[in-house]
Amino acid sequence: MDRGIKIMNFTKPITDLIKERTSVRSYTGKPLENDVKEELKHLLENNSFNNPFSKFASNVRFELITMSEFDPREKRRLGTYGVIEGAQDFIVGAVEKSKYDREQYGYILETIILAATDIGLGTCWLGGTFNRSLFSKKINKKSDEHVPAITPVGYWDKKNSRDVAIRSYIKANKRFPWSHLFFEGNFTNPLIQEKTGEFSTLLQMVRLGPSASNKQPWRIIKEVDKNIFHFYIVYSRSGNTQGYNMFRRLDIGIAVSHFNLSAQELGIQGNWFIDEPDILGSEDFLYIISWKGDN
Repeated sequence: MDRGIKIMNFTKPITDLIKERTSVRSYTGKPLENDVKEELKHLLENNSFNNPFSKFASNVRFELITMSEFDPREKRRLGTYGVIEGAQDFIVGAVEKSKYDREQYGYILETIILAATDIGLGTCWLGGTFNRSLFSKKINKKSDEHVPAITPVGYWDKKNSRDVAIRSYIKANKRFPWSHLFFEGNFTNPLIQEKTGEFSTLLQMVRLGPSASNKQPWRIIKEVDKNIFHFYIVYSRSGNTQGYNMFRRLDIGIAVSHFNLSAQELGIQGNWFIDEPDILGSEDFLYIISWKGDN
């Protein structure tokens, strides 16, 4: 078993930051101020990025890339046109290929995004709508690495109505009910929120997490009469949907980060481990990781 280790310090409660974070698609076009840029660079370069997946995944690294690093021709090929407007800076990462590479990447980038939220910056997960080869080139991606996702980072243009329109179109604020996401014992028995005690907040923070196309693919099984939680994703074994599965693995990394960071903040102690249980109805899901409370 392995404990999730806190990798960043926040000035606000993590539960507040999770609620505050939103996908910002419209930016003012103003470059990051020098002190903010230095704070971000320090954040990216001086953290161990230790997390529940560290023991099972390979190295990951992140860089802050500015628009000034792109020549005019490259700027026309960013692949973010129509999705992101006015962004002058991007956080781009590369992770070495391994079994849990995407889960680890999702965990760490979401933690970085929450840290950016903490200092007043807007962000937006981009898993498919960007020129992967171009951004990979900018961070000198190695042959054993890949770039699963990036995020713009900057100052939100709140006067632009695009964000409201897009969020409304994709129903970004809508979340599945508890009975759809959390279960007890098996996948047919919904977990009653009122019975979860101190874990209610942790699960609610998972529920509020962002996901690709707001699909919310995470499912969590709590063992009966035990503080053990098993994390799964909705997973298709059809060859036509492998691309969606890759995004779902990022999404579960986000979910684990919300659970783990919230537990640490609230002083709820536990251990992370990988040992797939035999649970009725799990055939349509992919097991990822488990957490066991100390009490």
